[in-house]
Amino acid sequence: MGRRTRMRFVKNPPSNFYFIRRIEDPLYEASVVLTVAEFEAMRLKHYVSLTQKDSADKMGVSQPTFSRILESAHQKVTQAFVEGKNINIFGGNVNLKKPFLGYGCLSCEYEWEDPQATQDSKTTCPKCGSNDVYFLVKNPL
Repeated sequence: MGRRTRMRFVKNPPSNFYFIRRIEDPLYEASVVLTVAEFEAMRLKHYVSLTQKDSADKMGVSQPTFSRILESAHQKVTQAFVEGKNINIFGGNVNLKKPFLGYGCLSCEYEWEDPQATQDSKTTCPKCGSNDVYFLVKNPL
């Protein structure tokens, strides 16, 4: 019995969850399923042009695991290209990283999220009522 799959960290899910052939042919109805982690591995390595070590760090996996994920993605995409299959992207053990946008209080060190937060807006701390508040952005690693 193999080990449990560890959580992989993904910055953003893909904007397209599938790629479809334009020609309808019942002989080519089969699809290749690419996991979100495999998509993210290809994005980091080939689109963002990070090294495998840096890509692995961003996904929260070891470099050998990243290499296996990337190799699996390459095999699936190549199969889809050669055999003219559709590509669907979904599934896998992933945690979507979302940026944190909000404010922090210098008085009580409380931080809260506000999707409409801006540097120019004046606000007060909801916990202590202090006006000593700063704009806060936390980007995922």
